Amino acid sequence: MKRCRDSLVILLTVMTILGPPTILGQFSTQAVNEFNEKLKAYTQLQKRVSPNVPQLRKQEENPEKITAFKQGLAKAIQQERAHAQQGDIFTPAIAEEFRKTIRAELAGKEGSTLREAVKTGNPAQEEGATKPILVKVNAPYPGGAPLSSMPPGLLLKLPSLPKGLQYRFVGRHLVLFDSMADLIVDYLLDVAPKG
Repeated sequence: MKRCRDSLVILLTVMTILGPPTILGQFSTQAVNEFNEKLKAYTQLQKRVSPNVPQLRKQEENPEKITAFKQGLAKAIQQERAHAQQGDIFTPAIAEEFRKTIRAELAGKEGSTLREAVKTGNPAQEEGATKPILVKVNAPYPGGAPLSSMPPGLLLKLPSLPKGLQYRFVGRHLVLFDSMADLIVDYLLDVAPKG
């Protein structure tokens, strides 16, 4: 009985120090569930249109075939999502939580290392990056354009993504990137702090 009481005291002490448990940083369960449903719908669309695209062998190495597959998949997705708009996946509820989490993680002296990491490969800040990236839903991400680094600690605080989807920064904007089709699926403007 004493051992159980001691464990409870330790647990309460830890909870007092750490504060109430959070889900993925500051994300609410309801917002994450809605976000996950939107991601699931997108991946189902991706699977639905995929058979209409020239298929690749499992370990395809031919760059022309890979490019043809990506372009075919992108075109099929763009046609299916012809009326997609910013905010279809990053709904207002989840968008606000992304903004708070990212800004908190990248703010102040503690966030300076992470801010520098986000600049690595960021096409808007990479030296010699010649092609500007059009941040628009369904816009293709230019082949050969750099992809920003995503600090692992920040990724751990964001909702996880299905295979083939990635979070990336273009300038200060957070982009939901489909690496299988090289498409911008959705985006949030001015998420990262200036500087």
